Amino acid sequence: MKLSHSSVLIRWTNRLLLASACIASGCLVCSFAFAHQPDEVGGSGPVTETVGPIVGTVEATTAEFLYRPSATETRLRLTVIDPTGAAVQSVDAKTSADNDFVAKFSVQGLTPKTRYRYQITEVGVSERMLVAADSQHAFVTANPARSDHRVSVAFLSCVDIEPSGIWSDMRQVGVDSVCLMGDTPYIDSVDLATVRDRHRRFLQMPDLAELAATTPTVGTWDDHDFGLNNGNGLSLMKGKQETRRGFVEYRAHSKFGSGTEGVYHKVDLGMIEVFLLDPRYFSQTEPSPVDPDQPTCFGAEQWKWLLENLQASKAPFKVLALGAIWEDKKNKETDDLFTYWYERDALLDMVKEQGIGGVVLLGGDIHVARHLVHPQRVGYDLHDFVISPGHTRTISGLDVYHPSLEWSLVEGWQYLTLTADGSGSNPKLIAEYRQPGKVNRTVSLSLDELSVRPSVVDDSSLRASWSFDGSMKNESVLGDRVNAKPVNGASIVKDAGVRGDAVQFSRAAEQYLVVPRSFLDDNSAGHTVSLWLHPKSLPRHDSSERSFVLESTAEGMPSRRNAYHLSLGLRAAKESGKVNVQLYTQTLKPAGEPHAAPTAVSQGPFDTLVDREQLLGKWNHLAYTFESGRLTLYLNGERIGVHKLPIAGPAAEFGGMVIGGHRAGEGRNFDGLMDEIQVYQFVLAPTGIRRLAQPK
Repeated sequence: MKLSHSSVLIRWTNRLLLASACIASGCLVCSFAFAHQPDEVGGSGPVTETVGPIVGTVEATTAEFLYRPSATETRLRLTVIDPTGAAVQSVDAKTSADNDFVAKFSVQGLTPKTRYRYQITEVGVSERMLVAADSQHAFVTANPARSDHRVSVAFLSCVDIEPSGIWSDMRQVGVDSVCLMGDTPYIDSVDLATVRDRHRRFLQMPDLAELAATTPTVGTWDDHDFGLNNGNGLSLMKGKQETRRGFVEYRAHSKFGSGTEGVYHKVDLGMIEVFLLDPRYFSQTEPSPVDPDQPTCFGAEQWKWLLENLQASKAPFKVLALGAIWEDKKNKETDDLFTYWYERDALLDMVKEQGIGGVVLLGGDIHVARHLVHPQRVGYDLHDFVISPGHTRTISGLDVYHPSLEWSLVEGWQYLTLTADGSGSNPKLIAEYRQPGKVNRTVSLSLDELSVRPSVVDDSSLRASWSFDGSMKNESVLGDRVNAKPVNGASIVKDAGVRGDAVQFSRAAEQYLVVPRSFLDDNSAGHTVSLWLHPKSLPRHDSSERSFVLESTAEGMPSRRNAYHLSLGLRAAKESGKVNVQLYTQTLKPAGEPHAAPTAVSQGPFDTLVDREQLLGKWNHLAYTFESGRLTLYLNGERIGVHKLPIAGPAAEFGGMVIGGHRAGEGRNFDGLMDEIQVYQFVLAPTGIRRLAQPK
């Protein structure tokens, strides 16, 4: 709740009286504590030049700090004190106008999982205590063990310079580290004086200052603290060095990007390793390292660093965190990873190919909290956490449909904790979506759930499978997520199939099945559809009749909206003895101009003529493969059509499927039996398709 002007006046009157008494008595600690407080009415201005002290990156044997006592040059000494009271490390630093009078301290050689206190003194002709080594100025080094301990990290994005209950709630929850995920704070300027001023005001907020004095606080940036709404490395080419300079000055990290460019880095906390990515600085500035015909998001240096460090990570849980989101925002902005889907997908493909377990995604930016689960994307279900906003201004228009969406909440003052608990034989990662005083959603994931299991490796690429033997349940690794549901009386006929039962459709009754969720990877570059069909009737010759075998839908229910990446149908041909087996698809078309996101483009029809007598009243096996640049159609194991796509690209988004009908369900339905419908998340070789075409 925002403080009233009268409440703020009373608070500041009390502080002034306390500070006056403390100053009169010579209490420097209390004097500096008062000086840390900014004006709370809208954050209109700081009352002091002091920032910090801030505890930054803390790992097992190292710790980083920053402190700005005033806007004057001075020499400072930070001393670390162990539990026995002994001073174990001292580091000197000098403030100057060149670094906005911010001192940085890097301490090495500490003992893991140990609580230390620290103090900061001004050194020179005389030594003066500025920060006392007390319980308000302490930190705990990380436990480097990969099991048998618990560590909790808080994430939040989109925070204004204003009172908030989040920071005190984090203290009460007892998080071990805080990650500021961008728009923390809002700056929207590349003027260095403005950048520095906004960072100072942000870190001077009383509750955040109190939290950061004891809790390691690190982060990355997003567009508003990078300098421009929807900004990228090209559009801010002339200003990003200044915004980076201000960011580096006011964050106590062990690493900032390459050292001269970008701000990416990582924090290893034993049970969990957080990769704080930078999707801004390098974006649009050079060709992508995975596709030289497309602009990069991460840049070649960051890409190399990320792959090498992710492959080398020994932490059970690995968080790939950035300020943007990993999916399509579905608005006019282009600062999401959908814009750079080729780099996102290459990264996830690497995780899958290398068998890297424990990976989750994290994003922010959109003023909505969301939880998505991408089924079997990396050899296991990939959980995608979006946490935003940390202020109270929400954007309901960005709470958009996505086939992997499980939950969302359009409310303010939200943050997320990820807790890695290694106390048992099967470590757990517990995600909690929080607001001050309450938990809105809890997701508990075991390490087994986030690992490639040898027992299912061979089956993980079979994404959908309906045998219709006694039920319409899906029998692939995706389970009940894609069970088929009958509409208008579509039913199973016992012992009528190629093997066992089959599903029967009546065209006259407009019968079909609905599959409520998608089953392929986002932007799938290659997959196979296989099925058996036994038409009772076919579209009449010399008519406009069509009979759809299957067609994908925009969302979970039938709709006329275009989302027919998967589309297989039958229609009359000009020749009386033929029927047209017709394919359509929708793919992503790369952006034709700088900074633009890809768009879905419809392609087809792709026609293949088949003898009517071959299909009518008989069981036949149909299969087709999608390979980004072409569609290949098979009948009874033999290739009968190869169709080059005019515009090559991966699959466009779809949200489910209609079996036995058009995507809208009504009209153009299939008439007859179907059996053993399967979809594979790879392109089956001709030999594999021939095996499927054997009736056994």
